[in-house]
Amino acid sequence: MLGVRLDPELEQRLGVLAEKTKRSKSYLAKEALRDYMDRLDTLERRRKETLERWEAYEQNGETIPHEAMEDWLSSWGEDKEKTCPTIK
Repeated sequence: MLGVRLDPELEQRLGVLAEKTKRSKSYLAKEALRDYMDRLDTLERRRKETLERWEAYEQNGETIPHEAMEDWLSSWGEDKEKTCPTIK
């Protein structure tokens, strides 16, 4: 179990939202914490992927040509969207 002290303004906002949504303050706090942690997990995963890609680039110097990326991006939203280019 976790006890959290909220400043009065945040406590009041949480109470108002709980009344509007007909949810408990605990439920809303738990959902907010879950969403926040999911975002942090996603950020950490992306940071790790970026570092891994950078290390791979430093080792082999391979990149996807700019023109290939532009071609792919310009296809977004079309019926026949192209697949993401990869290093060959």
